[in-house]
Order: sequence, then structure tokens, then C-alpha cells
Amino acid sequence: MGVDRLRMGTDGQGITTLVAFYNCPLNCRFCINHKCHLVDSNSKVSTIELYNNIKIDQLYFVATGGGLTFGGGEPLLQASFIQDVLELGAKNWHTTIETSLNVPYEKWYSLIDYVDEWIVDVKDMNPSIYKCYTSKDNAVVIHNLKKISDLGLAKKVLIRLPFIKGFNTESDIRSSYHKLGQIGYSRFDKFSYKLI
Repeated sequence: MGVDRLRMGTDGQGITTLVAFYNCPLNCRFCINHKCHLVDSNSKVSTIELYNNIKIDQLYFVATGGGLTFGGGEPLLQASFIQDVLELGAKNWHTTIETSLNVPYEKWYSLIDYVDEWIVDVKDMNPSIYKCYTSKDNAVVIHNLKKISDLGLAKKVLIRLPFIKGFNTESDIRSSYHKLGQIGYSRFDKFSYKLI
């Protein structure tokens, strides 16, 4: 969908280059990137084209401890493509995945050893709230969170827990904190959606 350079403070540590992919399994009510559902057949690039496009930012990555962030849409739908880009040399940079984690574990587990940080937009742990907001079930998300924790990688995960007016409450968010803490998570980004 695009490559956005010289980002700071939004997609992981240091200066990052965001690679955003089309397609997403969710249909969030206040999606900030509806374009991800409008797949553009002219936007396809090869792994080597993408790698060559982003390696010019290597100096910034080395100087700031930054690197690549894969987002979307849902980047884990393109896990094998991402792995191929990383194998070309991008694995030497800090790698962040911004994800809903609503993709079967078997489709993306091969990325586990490549990723330095996961930014997971959980929305809410309550299945009813999650489905009302995203139109999807969150059972896969919870399964994936447990798998990552069982692998001892919970410290690599930053959980986003937004307050979404009309969908969840402060009490719901506290409940999500508690449930995630029981699984092994301790890094949270709590914020409110600003609705226009």
C-alpha cells in the first residue's frame, strides 16, 4: 500500500520506515485506513524491489536503533513475503510488526525469530465488544497471545488498548488489563480514539 520513511515515535524505536500492506481480516467501525480494503493490483512489488527501496534508510536505522515496521492493513497476511524481505538483509535492522494478531498462528509463526517488537492492537478482550467493533471474533487473537507468551516472548509485545466511545468503558479496559496480565503481558499503550 505504501512505504513511509523517517517516522519517529509511532512505529517502534528510533527512526523507522513503515511498510504498509493491503488487506485486513477486520472491518473496524472507526478504521483509520479504509484504503487497506481497496486492493490495488498495480501496487505489487517484488521482495528485492522493496528491499532496495528501503535499504537507503539504513544509515538512519543504525544511528537511532530504528528499522522496519510492517503494518497495514494486516501485515501477517503477507508473512512469507515479509520473511523473504528480511532474509535479503533487512533482518539486520530492528523489526516491528503492527498487527491485530487476528491471523491463524500457523500462517505467521515462521516470523517469530525475526521480530524484535510486536505492537498488537487488541481493541478489547471481551469477545462481544471486539465483535461489535471489528465484526470478527477474537478467539484467534487470544490463542496467538497465549502462544507468544508460552514462547517467553511477552516482553517483546506492546498491547494497544484503546478507549472506544460507544463500545467499551474504563471498566472494560481494566478487565482487559487483568486478563492480559494473567496471560503474561505487562506492556500497554492505553489511549482514546479521537472521533471526528
